[in-house]
Amino acid sequence: MSRFIIIILVNFVFILQIKIGFCLKNDTCAVCDCSCDVEIDVVKKVMKGLKDVKKSTDKIEQQLTANRATNPSSCMEAAATSLKSGVYKIKLEKLNIADLEVFCDEDVDFGGWLVIQRRQSGSVRFYRCWNDYKKGFGDLTGNYWIGLEKLHALTSSCEQELYIQLQRRSGEKYHAKYAEFLIGPESQSYTLKKLGNYGGNAGDSLRQHLGMKFSTYDRDNDNLENNCAMKYEGAWWFDDCYYSHLNGVYNGDFYGVAWNAIKKEESLSFSQMMIRPTQNCWRRLMLGNLNRYT
Repeated sequence: MSRFIIIILVNFVFILQIKIGFCLKNDTCAVCDCSCDVEIDVVKKVMKGLKDVKKSTDKIEQQLTANRATNPSSCMEAAATSLKSGVYKIKLEKLNIADLEVFCDEDVDFGGWLVIQRRQSGSVRFYRCWNDYKKGFGDLTGNYWIGLEKLHALTSSCEQELYIQLQRRSGEKYHAKYAEFLIGPESQSYTLKKLGNYGGNAGDSLRQHLGMKFSTYDRDNDNLENNCAMKYEGAWWFDDCYYSHLNGVYNGDFYGVAWNAIKKEESLSFSQMMIRPTQNCWRRLMLGNLNRYT
């Protein structure tokens, strides 16, 4: 918008200069003596205004350049230009991380999704301790867990929605989408604090875990005397024990990668959990950017 204003002002000044020049060279211009002085004053004021506009424009350009020099804060921004799924770098200000590598999915539901969990084979062991689940493990392009600390930072910094892809060993594909997803801090054992409205064809097997703390074999936070994480060789927001358990043992037997609404105690061949900023989050981000540039 500022560049458009400058173009208009430059054209206006150019027209005035031509008119003044014509008057000065034309002896028969009866009104030149009085009007030319006025128009020269107008030109001076316009030129001063142009300088002020240019200063403001330069300031905005510098701010935009500085902003582009840093990594974006979500996959919505990181993959906005290419619109291709893959590994990108984002910043995670809450943890003072400037170049966190994440996998962005652009092939599902208009894209912009950041992968937080993926199971597609048995190559990575998911029966791990609390510290491993806190930090994260696996391969960004394969079997992967982003880490509870990063998951808390992402979901608490700006409101996120959750999308879960699932596939049975017979080939049928399902999904579950939740309007909001929030994980608490470690001081609250990374509790599943919020879960928005459900949509999809997989059935809602996560809501029963709402309000539950995360459990591993060495940190038992479930509601049973027995350790659910130890019994089912994984880690999850266990209750008594689970309605879903996407971090279970990857195998073709019972009690594996489970989503009971599809079929109870059936082990799935694929799962992928992804988050994306909600519309409310984007409104706040846009308002923040506007305030910075005004």
